[in-house]
Amino acid sequence: MKTRKEYSERKLFKALEDNKDKAKAFLDDDVKMEGLFRDFEEKLKLIPKIGNRASDIAVLLSMMRAYIKKQYTDVSMGTILLAVGGLLYVVAPADLVPDFILGAGLLDDAAVLGMILQAMHIDLKKYKKWQVDNGRRDAKEE
Repeated sequence: MKTRKEYSERKLFKALEDNKDKAKAFLDDDVKMEGLFRDFEEKLKLIPKIGNRASDIAVLLSMMRAYIKKQYTDVSMGTILLAVGGLLYVVAPADLVPDFILGAGLLDDAAVLGMILQAMHIDLKKYKKWQVDNGRRDAKEE
């Protein structure tokens, strides 16, 4: 028997997988990507207590912008699609738990963010090192 957590994670991964084609389309359009970044940043203001993940989210957005501008490309397409799919999921008003359901509606967004950041941990660490090596980040920020 599947636990509630396993069931929820399976549904979240399915939702992310369903966003893959839309993510590919967004990646081909710089204007859509910038709009997605803005929408995502606005949505973050609504999610309470993202805690120590705030800096990771900033790094994620920075890495995505650098990737779009072809400044940083040392990341797999699968990782990029996961990130874009996750951003699309978070900004969608009707996801697994619609945002109008107070509290719970934003919890699934926070869960998706947490899963994405965990899955991308090594890629984000590599990107931060690249930033330091290329003078785009102070080594003290590490």
